[in-house]
Amino acid sequence: MAEEVDGIDVLLSGHTHNRIYEAVISNGAIIIQSGCHGSFIGRLDIEVSEKRVKDFKHQLITVDASIDPDESALDIIERTLGPFRDELRTVVGQTKTALSRSLVLELTMDNLLLRAIREIAGTELAFSNGWRYGAPIPPGQMTMNDLWNIVPTNPPISICKITEEL
Repeated sequence: MAEEVDGIDVLLSGHTHNRIYEAVISNGAIIIQSGCHGSFIGRLDIEVSEKRVKDFKHQLITVDASIDPDESALDIIERTLGPFRDELRTVVGQTKTALSRSLVLELTMDNLLLRAIREIAGTELAFSNGWRYGAPIPPGQMTMNDLWNIVPTNPPISICKITEEL
């Protein structure tokens, strides 16, 4: 878009699983993408003068254990999730394969979900829209929390009969 539209100063990615470690300049626009699942925070400092961007500094910050948690945020999280902790920690299965959905086409998490839908629906085929949300699940025990991360919106499943007739 930046290549085709003149006059854009900054494009901040609001939804992407990709991350850009160094800001990209395209047609004068500064473009940053900070990834998904809260694994990174993007910082962009911009110097503006006479209604124009004069300079900028970009930093992609890895969110890890070296960052001290915000106590007020932890309190909100605990009040919200606390009543559901036992249920969310319930082990519901095992996976020998890492489950992820980092690409648009076929991936392990989609395959698991679609196999479960086929089994429950009693169908030979199942399709998903190829969404890319859902935190990756490493090999090992799977919890109810993991399942909610696979399909957090609990969408309805539609079943239809497909025939060769027009």
